[in-house]
Amino acid sequence: MALLNHAPGFTLCRLDGDLPAFLNACAGAGVPVERAAADGRCFVRSSSLPEARALAAQKGGVLSPLQDGRFSRLLTRYRRRVGLAFWPVLTVALLLFSQCFAWRIEVTGLESLDPALIRSVAAEAGLSIGRFLPTLDTAGVAAHIREEVPGVAICAVNRVGALVEINIHEMHTPPALRPTDPCDIYAAETGKIVYMEVYAGQERVKVGETVGKGQQIVTGVTESADGKLRYVHADAAVIAEAKFSHTFTLPLTQTERVYTGETETRYALGLFGREIPLYLPEGAEKAFSALSRALRQTAAFLFKGPGDPLALPETEEPLWEEQRSAGPLTLFGVRLPLGLTTIRREGYHETGRQFTETEAVRTLREAARDWEAENLADAAVLSREEVFRVEEQKGRRVGVLTVNYLAEMDIASPRRVEIVPNPADDQTTAG
Repeated sequence: MALLNHAPGFTLCRLDGDLPAFLNACAGAGVPVERAAADGRCFVRSSSLPEARALAAQKGGVLSPLQDGRFSRLLTRYRRRVGLAFWPVLTVALLLFSQCFAWRIEVTGLESLDPALIRSVAAEAGLSIGRFLPTLDTAGVAAHIREEVPGVAICAVNRVGALVEINIHEMHTPPALRPTDPCDIYAAETGKIVYMEVYAGQERVKVGETVGKGQQIVTGVTESADGKLRYVHADAAVIAEAKFSHTFTLPLTQTERVYTGETETRYALGLFGREIPLYLPEGAEKAFSALSRALRQTAAFLFKGPGDPLALPETEEPLWEEQRSAGPLTLFGVRLPLGLTTIRREGYHETGRQFTETEAVRTLREAARDWEAENLADAAVLSREEVFRVEEQKGRRVGVLTVNYLAEMDIASPRRVEIVPNPADDQTTAG
């Protein structure tokens, strides 16, 4: 029966007396009464129960509660306290939402590189404290670090909740070859051998033979008189008439920077991966500059004449070269999801330079001479042939100078021999 269903905040009562008179009295006094039945049962607001009983007595009746209204009164007491449910839900929602931001960035796997360098390069790609992670291109950040930081072989950016881990694998240069390390001798260039003297190892070619680049000349694997294999550090002088070429390039159209000497320092506030400039935006700054110039020129023309020095000549707006350095803000030693970016700018103008073919040849010849002084200092250049041409590369004209050399030089290039031990082979010994 619907009358017996519990009504939150109300108490089920029975009236012994004139029910219509009681209901009219309650309506006049503003006492809530619901679900009144012909047998005198009704629901009376729990908080108004004493007043309702007094009204029933005035009409010659008796109002008796049929159930304990304490639970109803408890519900009535807290029915408007939405915060009891709202704030816990909101707190959990905020905690979950906070996991969408980067609150900590860790760099792992480093051996010689500086973690601060990795973090600064990552910030250039958009990864910084407070960054909204769902919009972060982790693959793009990793690629930017590989491109900008020398010595990074592999980079992976992983997200674990609010933690972003940058895992680095550095490049390892092969250790220098020691005099005791087993090695072979290979040809560094293609050429005809004119002189060879082997100090250690077993020769594979003879004087007068032509060898290709990368071909083995002397092996460090030798056999002793008793048939045992020995690994030695091969050493030889191999002089050959080597033929090789080297190419030098120069774009014929170049843009050069001419610095004006103007410098500026600006600041920006980093918040959740975005920068809030603490300076006028570029467009507004240009608008104010243009308005100031126009007002000054108008005043000069009206009051002094067009020749007055107040009428400033038109000048080209400088371009700016920027250097950014970002650092986190802390409060009592706790890092905040805020950062301060310092932007140092230096003004410059761009001027175009067009090289003629004669100028390009002269410039490329100077580059070739510098390269030869560094790389062919110990070689005797027998012949040298230059070939110059102009090519279209990526939509621009490029001067290309190819120099073909014939040089008498030492082409011996040692290469380590990797020895894989074989316990079953007791005939192998290291020399």
